[in-house]
Amino acid sequence: MNWSLLIQVLGGLGVFIYGMKLLSESLQRVAGDRLRSFLSSMTRNRVSAVFSGLFITSTIQSSSATTVLVVGFVNAGLLSLAQAIGVIMGANIGTTVTAWIVSFLGFKFNIASFALPAVAAGVVLCFSKKESRSGWGSFLIGFGFLFLGLDYLKSSVPDSAKDPESFQFLQQYTNMGFNTILLFVLIGALLTIVIQSSSASTTITITLAFSGFIPIDAAYGMILGENIGTTITANLAAIPGNRNAKKAALAHTLFNVFGVVWALLFFKFFTGIIDDLIPGDPLTDKESTRFHISLFHTLFNITNTLILIWFVNTISKVVSAIVDGLASKTGKDKDSIRLLQAGAVKTTELAMVELVEFTKKIIRDTYDFLRLTEQILLQPYDATRVLQVLKKEEELDQIRTEVLTYLNQIQETGVTGNYAKDVLGIMERVKAVEEMGDNFASIARKMRKSHRQKVSLDKTFGHTVKDQIDLLKHHYDILLVNLDQSETFDILGNPQIRNQSREYRFQMIRSVKKNDSKVKKKKYQKKDNLLPALLYRDISRNLDNISRLLNAAIYADV
Repeated sequence: MNWSLLIQVLGGLGVFIYGMKLLSESLQRVAGDRLRSFLSSMTRNRVSAVFSGLFITSTIQSSSATTVLVVGFVNAGLLSLAQAIGVIMGANIGTTVTAWIVSFLGFKFNIASFALPAVAAGVVLCFSKKESRSGWGSFLIGFGFLFLGLDYLKSSVPDSAKDPESFQFLQQYTNMGFNTILLFVLIGALLTIVIQSSSASTTITITLAFSGFIPIDAAYGMILGENIGTTITANLAAIPGNRNAKKAALAHTLFNVFGVVWALLFFKFFTGIIDDLIPGDPLTDKESTRFHISLFHTLFNITNTLILIWFVNTISKVVSAIVDGLASKTGKDKDSIRLLQAGAVKTTELAMVELVEFTKKIIRDTYDFLRLTEQILLQPYDATRVLQVLKKEEELDQIRTEVLTYLNQIQETGVTGNYAKDVLGIMERVKAVEEMGDNFASIARKMRKSHRQKVSLDKTFGHTVKDQIDLLKHHYDILLVNLDQSETFDILGNPQIRNQSREYRFQMIRSVKKNDSKVKKKKYQKKDNLLPALLYRDISRNLDNISRLLNAAIYADV
């Protein structure tokens, strides 16, 4: 084995993949929330969903990033399964753009002549304090590295005509008829699974065919296999997700596997169409090889989409039946939101979508604390309700740990600009929510203890507690109603919303001070009245803390 050649190939592949990753992530960084808004507005029907997937993948140059993004949106409840399937179909078409870029530019020009200037310009822009310029700088660096990696790959793989010895080990696998195609389908799938980039696999395929290492039919087989291999990324990302995330990933797999099956059944007919559309015989004209492969890749994905776009609902039903059937055996919650902490592709955009939706969910869930606490305070004592509050508080502690761990992972990847502010805002909100749970649990414990001591609130303090809980309900409504109307926490920056929050906070402070002064009155210093008065004072302080924390949750990103 020529180790020097192997090292050059792997090094070139590494530079190519890093360039693709940097290009994709920088474009997501520049696009920011516009990606989410675009998906929301462009997925109203199956056709627009396909075009949105095509546009995003063509832009960020990574179908893996798009599909993982979609799985994350489905996991967070921002996209329905049918919408996600449409976007994934479009993403499959969008990923073929890379093949055309490589075919038109990668084998015709001196790549280094424009790749290196792109890297140089990118480095200059990266030092800009403006977030958008820095993002475009990373994009240019990624663009330069992508084509430098392609140049290394092209120069590392020798021409088979000039170096026939290097070609001999593949010769035994290229003359087995239809079995050759099946073998290279498997090779293409395994290659994509290993390097986690269908764009890189496609580039390798074009390079091998252009250099004469594999015949054109074997290259077509590799392209088909790569369409199966690329689905592994979404499936890995969906492993820790909820059922809907797993359904979206499985739909991606079924879509591509179905396409490969029909393409193999009609292989000769389909490749004949390619030969009619592209001039030049790929067996003798290696210049035409790259265009044959690119058109095969594109036409395959477009045809597969045109066939299956009419069966989106059927695909949804099939994957739902499979996933729900498997999940019912484990008893996992169908609608729960779980953070996607696994998978080969992680993006700040996806992480923020998940975290925003997850934080909204736990804020909504804490309203159950308030409902149960109201019943504990104002209705006859029920030990079951106390246990419910205490159990919820333990769950909330675990959730806080999970979210903060995930936030730390995101920060380690280097979060800047608006995202850095969003991360801090989420941290503050999660912290506030967890402390609210502590205060609700504190009230539950105090009421349990007072019940054992046969101490209860008198009517005066009971009415006061009811008024204070009503204040908290109004305060909660500000948070919950506005969060339901927005995809982000930005709406909480509205001055009117914050003024309302501050007003409810001041009302709670006035109520607590006024009733604290009552506790000091002479009649509450008597033995029979002292313990109910002290119980009220302790409870009112917890309610006051909850009011303060609600206000903090609204002002978190200031």
